Amino acid sequence: MNLNKISDRVYYIDSAVNMGLVVNDRGEALLIDTGIDESTGKKVLKLILGAGFALKGIILTHSHADHCGGAPHLVKATGARVYATGLEKGVIESPLWEPLYLFSGAYPPSPLLNKFFMAPGVAVNHTVVPGVINAGDISVEIVDLAGHSPGQIGVAAGGVLFCADSVIAPEVVEKHGIPLNSHLARALDTFDLLEARKDSLFIPAHGSPVSDLGPVIKANRSRVLETLSTILQLLDKPLTAEEILAEACSQRGISITNIGQQCLMNLTVMAYLGYLLEEGRIAVSYESNRQYFSMV
Repeated sequence: MNLNKISDRVYYIDSAVNMGLVVNDRGEALLIDTGIDESTGKKVLKLILGAGFALKGIILTHSHADHCGGAPHLVKATGARVYATGLEKGVIESPLWEPLYLFSGAYPPSPLLNKFFMAPGVAVNHTVVPGVINAGDISVEIVDLAGHSPGQIGVAAGGVLFCADSVIAPEVVEKHGIPLNSHLARALDTFDLLEARKDSLFIPAHGSPVSDLGPVIKANRSRVLETLSTILQLLDKPLTAEEILAEACSQRGISITNIGQQCLMNLTVMAYLGYLLEEGRIAVSYESNRQYFSMV
């Protein structure tokens, strides 16, 4: 993990989840995401203090544990104020909601009650909306990047856009097979928005910084469209959601081996089915207490 200087005002921290740091002339710093846990938070704080900066604020791009799990330690250690969107705030403050929705709203079993699915909660002091904000005397642009998560945002400053999980590096797309998106229509809109951005550098949370985001967007959009096509081809006959999930995963070489992976893939496949239902391209039917999806 390193603090990498992009300009006098903007830095990024390379990690399992890339983070951003924006500073002002007084050495006050605004952190973008915090990593997964207290250990990561401690390492981040050591980098910030070692560079002579004082942490004053934290923007959480969304509520997934690998992006916000380090926040409680950082807040306790520095008194930093926390910023997030209204949609993500509920999960950030009450993190049981994440494993709850992954387990269909029922109380989740213990394999979902760990740091990978449930961050320690932290209070969100300021709710943000897209546009320029002044976070502790540090000006940044909040960019709506919903799709991966319903209220996900990116943060732009000094010609750099921190993209959160709106897109992931092409090699990460290949690794995951079917990347997680919870709102497919918004994800596709976000790809279009990113293509129109004029920032000079783009930093995905999972992948290396790039000056040309085009190939990254193309890899992500192509995989979404390919997966839509796969599902539509499968639905020339009625199938249950579980059957669709199993076949779509098999075609991408995905092998589900635990409950956490199954819940994440189920959420992803349901996002595709919800999108196709709203588009009027598939329909649902019911037989023998089973729900089936099929082409219209």
